[in-house]
Order: sequence, then structure tokens, then C-alpha cells
Amino acid sequence: MSSNRSVRTQSPKAQSLKAMFGVLVILLVSATPLYAAEGGQFPRIVNFAIVAAALFFAVRKPLGGYLVARTEQIRAELSEAKQKLAEAAEERKQADTLLASLDEEVDKARAEATRAAEAEKTRILTAAKAEAERIQAIAAKEIEAEVEAGRRKLLARAAELSVSLAHRKLESTMTDADHAKLVDRSIALLEKKS
Repeated sequence: MSSNRSVRTQSPKAQSLKAMFGVLVILLVSATPLYAAEGGQFPRIVNFAIVAAALFFAVRKPLGGYLVARTEQIRAELSEAKQKLAEAAEERKQADTLLASLDEEVDKARAEATRAAEAEKTRILTAAKAEAERIQAIAAKEIEAEVEAGRRKLLARAAELSVSLAHRKLESTMTDADHAKLVDRSIALLEKKS
């Protein structure tokens, strides 16, 4: 319902003055009947008609303005409600879409986490294998070094024992004459070299 008439709005003070004037007129009219005829209904009907007309004319403009303003307000509220309803429907649609894709996102996240866990497992196993091989290589080198050191010690001990044994054998079998010959030969060799 749109109104083509332009509605003049009055200040609230002017409206309240008009309303008070209207009430005053109504009280005056109802207190003094126009016809003081006894016994008939006609004066009462006329008094009612006068009061109703005065009330109609007194309340018509403020009430009409109020009703037009209230109608416009209701239209605006309805329009706003329709807009909010449309926005809510759109938000619900987005929420439903998001909810539907949420399961998909969770599945993707699980698959990604599983893939990352497998990659991490492979990386850890590879690193552990490389570390084990490195430790084995170090251990093998240490063992080889210990074996070599042991062999050298054994050779040195064997040489020491051989020399000691040979020395004892020579001492037991060598006579003083053999000893003097050996000393003379050693001196002769040294003289040749110098």
C-alpha cells in the first residue's frame, strides 16, 4: 500500500497541542448537550454524532500520519527481515557446503599425515641403517687397528724371544776363542768401513 499523498509531519509539540484541544472540545460538547429535550433519544444521537465527528476530525491527521509512518516502518522491517532471511539462507548454504567439504578435508589431512608418517619412517630407517653401517665401519677399522697392534706386539715379542733364545744359545755354545774371533772380525769390518 503506497500512498501518493505527501504526508506533512508536524512536530510532536504541535500534535500534542492539537490533541489536547480536541479533548477539550470533546469534553465541552459532551458536558453541554445541544438539545435539552426531555425523553427522546434524538438529542443523545445528535450529541454522539457531534462528539464522534469532533473526535474524528481531531484525531484524523495525527492518527493518519502515525498510521502511514507505522506502515512505512513495518514495510522497512519486512524488507529488512526478507534481506536477513536471504542472508541467513546464503550463510546456511555456505555452512552446509563447508560441512560437506569438511569430511573431505579431514580425509585429505589423514592421508597427508599418513604419507608424512611413512616418509618420516623411511627417513628414520635410512638414517639408522646409514648410522649402523658407519658404526660397523668404525668398529671394523678399530678391530683392524687392534689386530695390527696385536700382531706388531706379537712380532716384537717373538723377535725379543728369538733374540733372547739366540743369545742364550750363543752363550751356551760359544767359547772364549769363538768370542775373541767374533770381536776381531767386528773390529776388522769397522776399520774397513771407516
